[in-house]
Amino acid sequence: MGGQTHAEKGFRRWAIILALVVVFTAVSANALAGADSMDDTLLMFVGEDLDILSIASRREESAWQAPAVGRVLTRKEMEERGVLSLAEALSSVPGFFMAEKEWGVMPYMRGIPNSVLFLHDTVPVGSDVNKSLNPIGRELSLNAVKRIEIIRGPGSVLWGADAFAGIVNVVPLSGKDFSGVETGIFAGGPLKQRGVYLNMGRDTGVWDGFASVTARSEERDNPDYDVVSFWNDNETPTEPEERFGSGSVGREQSVDAVGNISMGDAVTLSGRTSVWETPYVLSGDGDFGKLTWPEERRVFSGYLKAEGRKETGLNSAFRILGSYNWLNSKWEIIDRCLKQQEETFYGELLYDRQFFSGIGLSTIGVSYREKYVTDAPIWDGYLYDYLGDVYTQLMPDLTLADYHSSLWSFFGQYTHKLRNLDLLAGIRYDEHSEYEDNVSFNYGVVWNITDEIIFKLLNGTAYRTPFSRQLMADEQTELEKIRSRTYQLGWQPSDDFNLSLVVFDNEIRNHIMQDQYAGLSLPNSQDTQGIEVDLQWKPLAALELRGNITLLDHSGPDELYKYNDYDEPGPDPDELVPHYTDLLYPYDAGAETLANLMGVWRITEKISTSLRVSYIGSRRLIFPRGDGTLKIDDTWLGDASILLRDVRGSGIDIGLTLKNITDEDYPLPGTYHTIPGKPFGAEITITKKW
Repeated sequence: MGGQTHAEKGFRRWAIILALVVVFTAVSANALAGADSMDDTLLMFVGEDLDILSIASRREESAWQAPAVGRVLTRKEMEERGVLSLAEALSSVPGFFMAEKEWGVMPYMRGIPNSVLFLHDTVPVGSDVNKSLNPIGRELSLNAVKRIEIIRGPGSVLWGADAFAGIVNVVPLSGKDFSGVETGIFAGGPLKQRGVYLNMGRDTGVWDGFASVTARSEERDNPDYDVVSFWNDNETPTEPEERFGSGSVGREQSVDAVGNISMGDAVTLSGRTSVWETPYVLSGDGDFGKLTWPEERRVFSGYLKAEGRKETGLNSAFRILGSYNWLNSKWEIIDRCLKQQEETFYGELLYDRQFFSGIGLSTIGVSYREKYVTDAPIWDGYLYDYLGDVYTQLMPDLTLADYHSSLWSFFGQYTHKLRNLDLLAGIRYDEHSEYEDNVSFNYGVVWNITDEIIFKLLNGTAYRTPFSRQLMADEQTELEKIRSRTYQLGWQPSDDFNLSLVVFDNEIRNHIMQDQYAGLSLPNSQDTQGIEVDLQWKPLAALELRGNITLLDHSGPDELYKYNDYDEPGPDPDELVPHYTDLLYPYDAGAETLANLMGVWRITEKISTSLRVSYIGSRRLIFPRGDGTLKIDDTWLGDASILLRDVRGSGIDIGLTLKNITDEDYPLPGTYHTIPGKPFGAEITITKKW
């Protein structure tokens, strides 16, 4: 295929994927229109009154019975609690720690940073180049979300790379869920938040569709900086006397649009596009004192997805899926802008089959993924070291790399019911063009001891895709892998009471950490163990209480970085040889103790109020090139909200959300320096249904 560009090759493959979907669904349309619905045992669970989880087995089932430690956050629950972002929603779930940084939020799952696979309508939405670049803040609107599905534990067998320590799937509304028009405005302080949104949906019976758009902006809470120029001509730095001054960053802004259309159960077309700008200020402290410099992320991302299904009998069905993802990022560092592009083309064929009158259930699949990355930044040097007035001719080495990779995957999972036991086994083989081939597996038992008590034993492996810097190495990259053992005991004597106890043990091998400026740590092994307790109780019909606690314990060696502190003469008089020194830093597990206590009081059918008290254990500020580590004390925070529905029969809902109601003054571990926690804030939302 000589002469074709990456884009031409990619769009050719995307056209083939779409053509397959169209042909497949066209051939099956008549059969689907007249066919009876599939046996209920193939679906395993339907209904709106119970939590629906679709990512544990690639089919809908109850979170209680699913072969996973699952949790579903419903739209109603998030509205009543006044949840404003995906990160905030997840911070109330056991095992999750959402660390606020200058540029956004870094997610931790059971003490492992950036270890969750984030999906939107089952399509990955993160970046392969920068694993922290996930849309989990306000750039992903919750106004168009039906529910959030969560799995704590690895899931590479069914979801492939990066389903490392957990999976989160954001399920958007459809025309079947929402019919009509809803408009909304929101505003708040102290950062002068403001925004609008519009939801539209329709269900005709033959087809249904939904569309939503949200626009918002807010000020930044760390706007001032003192380094105003550095990169000059990108070959020699700005003169020291011209580097310093004063400035402030602008507002954070985002636009998020979601849409889908379905023709019965035969074919669904969906997509999402998002544009967001996040300016922020980073701080470094060392030999030159405290220096602050501005950075900004401008991201244009999204996906298009086509999905079709054909029933081949009462007990089996084919599903075919094709998607195209893009992520274009502009990373502005002081006075230099780096442009990065990622494109992913994905196709998948699944076959579901039940055996023995529904006792056995299998899912078999094959998928192909092709990815193109342009201008991935690879750093060699900590930027702070060069910003002071000592180095007049030196700047950190920065390489912009392009790479292309392809991945074939073959996977299957089988569940079998044996009296009150559900047995599970699955395996996946990934054949990758750039890194080593990989085999993932899982197995488990779901034991319904009684109608009220359930026990789950789950064992599985997963892996993470390498960092860009690893892919540029001469040798084939060894993957970072995890083996997880999870034990869950659940007790649900009634719909008003649910208690879950989870014990887990994670073994990570070939673990590598990356700092965007300081490079990669050397591979090592890390182990995390922990306990998660989750309690839900309705002592009164109008009062619902929920509490959870997470306790983690970590063991493993310190992270080792090779730092190029200077160059020395080599055998050739004109040659300089890098000299490296060892830098050791503790493993960053985030907060190892987390707790939440939440209550919702439904005063009337139209009035509800909520309160949340959260505890975040002590943490450490750990970063390469730092002089030791800094301990951050534990923190107690309180949030509250009130929701008024259909005020005076007008179709208008009013919600008021209060954050940090005690106005607690607390520091946070930033990227290279401490940053202040957010003070007391309030936001009001007014919506109207038409």
